[in-house]
Formats: sequence, structure tokens, C-alpha cells
Amino acid sequence: MNYEQLYTDLGYLFYSIAANDGKVSPAERAELIRIVQEQWLPLEGSRDELGTDEAHYIDIAFEHATNEHMAPDEAFARFEEHVRKFPGEFDVGLRRMIRSTALAVASATAARNKSELRRLVQLDLLFAKNPLP
Repeated sequence: MNYEQLYTDLGYLFYSIAANDGKVSPAERAELIRIVQEQWLPLEGSRDELGTDEAHYIDIAFEHATNEHMAPDEAFARFEEHVRKFPGEFDVGLRRMIRSTALAVASATAARNKSELRRLVQLDLLFAKNPLP
């Protein structure tokens, strides 16, 4: 499994959820950073050639998409392409973590809005169309 690419595409997914309403709030960014630190970093120990834990690529891609004002649909499409190319990477546990993180990012502000809920449904449909390995 290429963790660097997986984590990069996850960063784009989480950005697409946060930015789907037209803005990324500081609370959404902070929640993602917290979850990466507490849940994704301890998950496995892959490191890049510089020794960086590859789970940080979630943060890196999220920040890149934010700084570039990437269209949320484009960011989601990058993740969607990864799922279509490598459906075997997404077992039940990983899907659960992805869904949990996506929900937490969407819930980081006072309430989830309709655009974020639509993106969460789009994520559920993507997983439903790409069966478990």
C-alpha cells in the first residue's frame, strides 16, 4: 500500500468536506489536526524518505488544497479516483476511520450544513459502489 498517496488523497477528501460550504473554518482545521495526531499517526508507522510520518500527508494535502483554493469537487474527485483504483485498500476499519474523521470535520462548527451533509452522503455512496475487499 502506498500510504503517502492514500494519506494525501484523504487530506483532499477532508478538505472537500470542510470547504464544501465555501470556506474552511479554523475549527474544522483544528479538528482535523487533532484527529490526525490522536488517531491517524498511531495507526501505522510508515515514514517518507525524510523520516516524516506519512499520516502527516493528510494535513499537508488539506493545507495545500486550502492555500490553493481548490474546488471541493476537484478535491473529492481525487479521493474518489483513489478508491476506484485501489478498492482493496479500504477495509471495514479504514472505512470506519475515514467516515468518523469526515463526520468530525463536518461537525467541528456549531452544526453541519446541507452542503457538508451532501458530501458525507456522497462518501457513503462511493463506498457502497466499491465493495469491500
